[in-house]
Amino acid sequence: MKDNHSHFFWPSYTDLMTSLFFVMLVLYVLTYVKLRSTITLQKEKLTIIDAVENNLQPLKKDTALFRYESQYKRFKLSFDVKFPTNEYNIKNVENYVSTIARIDQAGRKLKQVIDKLKQAKDANPGLENVSYILVIAGYASRFGSENHNYVLSYNRALSLWSYWRSKGIDFEGGEYADLIDLQISGNGWGGIGRVLDNEHNNQRFLIQIFPKIGDIN
Repeated sequence: MKDNHSHFFWPSYTDLMTSLFFVMLVLYVLTYVKLRSTITLQKEKLTIIDAVENNLQPLKKDTALFRYESQYKRFKLSFDVKFPTNEYNIKNVENYVSTIARIDQAGRKLKQVIDKLKQAKDANPGLENVSYILVIAGYASRFGSENHNYVLSYNRALSLWSYWRSKGIDFEGGEYADLIDLQISGNGWGGIGRVLDNEHNNQRFLIQIFPKIGDIN
């Protein structure tokens, strides 16, 4: 009886170990495939992010019109745009002739960059699911009521957008339908990176453009 049990045990043990080995092998293969797929996906995402960053370099380098604030990941016009108190119409800015000339240049430069983003997307299938949020934000000084200044800062941004569009710089044009999600905002008294030593310097425009990366198959 003892010998019979011994002979029965070893084949069963061998079958069990073979089954466990097979299970572990399958799990290893599945894990390897999953990790390799994840690594490939991350590489594709990094490639897309690098392409986006490269396409935004011209805007970062054009310090005559834009200043990139790296700590806040945003652009601001590098020149002063001063409004009279409670004024939002872009046509009433102080030093109108020189200021509006630079606003024209800034709008054209921004359009050139966005046109390059579109060209890059059309030429690169990997950018098919990439679009961009473009934010035109207005600010106001802390004079008057808070609610009034939020409305005022929004109207300033709206006036800038409207002025650019009147000049043919239309970021909501049909050619940008699958590329640009335009948002106009008023930061009023809020927002990070406000100028603390001179409230008048908070009468400014900020431009934010950042990518939305959809699913990558």
